[in-house]
Amino acid sequence: VNTHLSYPVYCLRFDQTGQYFVTGADDYLVKVFSVGGNMPSTRSSTRPSSFVRGPVLVCTLRGHAGVINDIDVSSDNGLLATASEDGDCRVWGLKDGCPVAILRGHVGGANMVRIVNLYDGSWYVHMYSKYSSHH
Repeated sequence: VNTHLSYPVYCLRFDQTGQYFVTGADDYLVKVFSVGGNMPSTRSSTRPSSFVRGPVLVCTLRGHAGVINDIDVSSDNGLLATASEDGDCRVWGLKDGCPVAILRGHVGGANMVRIVNLYDGSWYVHMYSKYSSHH
């Protein structure tokens, strides 16, 4: 997967179905990919069974101002959370890529993030930094 150009990828997480994966890198971008292999090619082909081989970029999520350190996907596959050196944790809708929440202000950056689904359908995000943890 070379869509982060020459920037190193620091984290990768598969969704709960295993059909998609998400990467975070030094370019401050989060990218969602389809695993591929079963997606019809958009290129014109004379072969009726032309399929894309390998991962396919689905969308790019922008908004962080620092390296993406960690990614988590909720157990219901509805949300994606990202932690960054910019001190923010961002929550996105996994199906549409729309921003859901921004949690700001972690001095020293956010190093890890976990989405916790509760039994009543609600959720919370637990963020970790080198210096403290919050949710």
